Amino acid sequence: MQTQIATASTSSASVKTSSRKQRELAKRETLILDTAQRILHERGYSHLTMDRIAEATEYSKGTIYNHFSSKEDLVCSLCCRSVSTLIDMFTRSAEYKGSSRERFSAIGIGYTLYHQVHPMTAQNIQIIKVNAVREKISDEKLNEMESLEQRITQIAIGVVNEAIACGDLAEEINPMASSIVFGVWSMYFGALMLERSDIPLEDLGFSPSIQLLWLNTQKFLDGYHWLPLSSDTDNEALFNKITSDLYANEIEILNNRNK
Repeated sequence: MQTQIATASTSSASVKTSSRKQRELAKRETLILDTAQRILHERGYSHLTMDRIAEATEYSKGTIYNHFSSKEDLVCSLCCRSVSTLIDMFTRSAEYKGSSRERFSAIGIGYTLYHQVHPMTAQNIQIIKVNAVREKISDEKLNEMESLEQRITQIAIGVVNEAIACGDLAEEINPMASSIVFGVWSMYFGALMLERSDIPLEDLGFSPSIQLLWLNTQKFLDGYHWLPLSSDTDNEALFNKITSDLYANEIEILNNRNK
């Protein structure tokens, strides 16, 4: 009996030690990623090196390599973190207490706000799309990234499928579910790339982009006869309601930044 108690006590202590080590490793990894993000923001991808990260974190370069096998894997991990945050925002939108069209439209608002609130972390995703970077990323990290991308795509497609199931979209739209998602994604992606360019969009009358994208999205969805149609909706009031209900914190951040 005493032996069993001693064994259980030892096992419990081992679990606690293991849990503490895992927390310490996770904390260290977060610091490494945050430091890498800061260097990317301040100096760009070409200046990001494992040596600079080690110097800034006061860890040895070997310690950095214990977490990430290469600079490219580290940047991919930053991208995974960004996409995970986007997944949270997409999920928040998909679970919104509104019609299927309102929930799908909310995803677009969330996507835009994420890029506006986190412009540098959103830009990480573009870095690993470059072949010279992507071909150096390990298969494990690429698989992790692709899995997250599939999850975020399925959230949007899931809302389209729900719209078909409840009759907000006609049954014959079913084969085109991915086409709707791709069309809206292309629209938002292109607009956000323009917003990050040196083109004076505001001077040209193309601002604020989030509201222009909202209006274009409504017309796009009207083309698929996704109910309720924008002609039957107070679109400005709906936009304000969704942003207030779902994204009050993000709007506050942008407002404070623009003061």
